Amino acid sequence: MKAKSRTRRGIPFLTSLLAALAFWSLGDSRQNQLQDFEPVKKITVPGNQAWTDTGLVVQKGQEFYFVTSGTISLQKDNPIAGCGPDGFNRKTQQQPIPEQNLGALVGKILEKVETATDKQTGEKTQREIGQAFFIGKENRLSLPADGRLLLGINELVVGDNDGFFEVVIYRKK
Repeated sequence: MKAKSRTRRGIPFLTSLLAALAFWSLGDSRQNQLQDFEPVKKITVPGNQAWTDTGLVVQKGQEFYFVTSGTISLQKDNPIAGCGPDGFNRKTQQQPIPEQNLGALVGKILEKVETATDKQTGEKTQREIGQAFFIGKENRLSLPADGRLLLGINELVVGDNDGFFEVVIYRKK
């Protein structure tokens, strides 16, 4: 009987030990990933804003590493509409990158802004030209173009969103 009792008490300890080792190995893995990178910016990305300017001007091919935390709601005051930086496993045509998860953290390189004036009304409109890409919770990537780095939510209708993502941006040394 005593042997069974000791075994049962040992299982939770062993489970806790294995969970701690897995957590530490993930931390070591990230440290190994980041050893060639330096932090350049920590920024808050509001869920109710289409794009947030990081203030960083980047070049095509530069390598960056993004680490994201936080939660947004894709519909304020709706308890089941919350998601993390990887978004919901749902795709629509109403998002900047239709093949990626709705609500995920995405980036865009703003290459240029074109302004057009309607000849009849005199109304000016602007069109941003840039390439969007998926970031999610954690991602290492080479940037696709030269320009200004923007971060946003993979959804086009953001006015009813709530919450924010915190993003730490690292650049390869």
